[in-house]
Amino acid sequence: MSSGAVSSAVDRQGPDSAAPVLLSDLGPAKRKLGVYKREKKTLVVLAILIVLAGAEFVWRGPARALRVEAGFNDFLSPYVQSRAWALGNDPYSPKELVRLWPLGATRFKFLAKELADGSLTARRGIPTAYPLSCFVLLSPFTLLPWPAANLAWVLISVGLFAAMLLALVSCAGMPHDKTLTFAFIAGSLALAPFHTGISNGNPAVIAAELSILALWTAKTNHNIATGVLMALSLGIKPQIGFCFLLYFLVRRCWRVVAVAATIFCLAMSIGLLRLHWSHVAWLPNYIQDNQALFGGGILGDFRPLNPTRFGMLNLQLVLDPLVGTAGFANVLAIALGALLFAVWAWFVSRPGSQANLLELSALAVISLLPVYHRFHDAVLLVVPLCWYLANLRWLSRVSARLAALLFVPFLLPGGSLLETLRDSGRIPSSIATSWLWNEFVMPHAVWSLLFLAVFLLWEMGRQRAQGTTSAAILSTAPQ
Repeated sequence: MSSGAVSSAVDRQGPDSAAPVLLSDLGPAKRKLGVYKREKKTLVVLAILIVLAGAEFVWRGPARALRVEAGFNDFLSPYVQSRAWALGNDPYSPKELVRLWPLGATRFKFLAKELADGSLTARRGIPTAYPLSCFVLLSPFTLLPWPAANLAWVLISVGLFAAMLLALVSCAGMPHDKTLTFAFIAGSLALAPFHTGISNGNPAVIAAELSILALWTAKTNHNIATGVLMALSLGIKPQIGFCFLLYFLVRRCWRVVAVAATIFCLAMSIGLLRLHWSHVAWLPNYIQDNQALFGGGILGDFRPLNPTRFGMLNLQLVLDPLVGTAGFANVLAIALGALLFAVWAWFVSRPGSQANLLELSALAVISLLPVYHRFHDAVLLVVPLCWYLANLRWLSRVSARLAALLFVPFLLPGGSLLETLRDSGRIPSSIATSWLWNEFVMPHAVWSLLFLAVFLLWEMGRQRAQGTTSAAILSTAPQ
């Protein structure tokens, strides 16, 4: 058909016939509007989830920590021990712990009884075997009466939690994506280890929050501030802080490591000098506390002797029933942890590797497996959760669903909940005493961590093979 025929045909169609052409031109705009509406609905749903998860966070976390009838938590013993250290007394002595028990805390009947028969440390885990640096750093809290000190500790935990989330959002490069940011906030608020840790006042929560804040200060090249934060984390809870310090060491952030090591050693020196000047023979009690906790004690024992053992996260819990002896279970757990770390180190050391959240996520999960950790230490999972959501769009459907399933067990304190149901008789004894139940169901959190570690290592290898990587969180040059 000639161009003239085409023109005449268009002229004969009249103005109404142009409508279909205009509507087709609006197709991309309609699709854009549809995407906008879907994203808006998603944000509304996520906002509702944030409110619900936030309510759960407050109810199961700080609200429980501040209940008048609670009376005892994981911060109380370090608080009393810090006071003993400040007064020049032995912070590891059960006798001093009971003598200095604060007026504002419930004085339980078991204190005098178990002090008399020598079972206080083995049965209750107090006094704790924290390093002297912990008591030096916590000593300012002893200027406050116990109720005020406990309130201040809870408020600091919650405040650092909010700051930690902002730091991770920045490190993951999510500030401009409201959907990912909202999803991460909701998921973090729902993590049960934070609820348990804050309600119990456990120092692991603050140690993890300080370490994660150090990632943000490192990313913004505030190396001295990063070193100070790492020193505080390491001094309060070495099992948590060391994981992050090791990462800075592997990534050759020399200034950060030097500042952190210097301040930590200074805190330890102050702790030692105070006791030396007071002529306190603290070392025998410190050794006895460790032996009681991890030798024949209840708290750190992963054998059936410990009725609360399923609140633990280390591999010994699942290896002991398989190998039959505690000693071999310890060796095997350390060997398996070393193997996972060796694979991680091999990926990190390869040329072209840069610091990113995936690397740190894998290391954080691996660090929980070979040595003693309890459920509240799984607050470290906030790091792999951030990586997972930030990279969800680039994961395969199978990988995304698998990772999501591995996070699910940490939305509830599953081990403790199952222990409560077992003790109340709601789980038949035929099931509760079966090998499969005690090897796989009760310690499900340990299996989830092990599979999550393998998954993260597999993702590191896959990204390496494809030449892709997550957002950088540190400078690639040694500092």
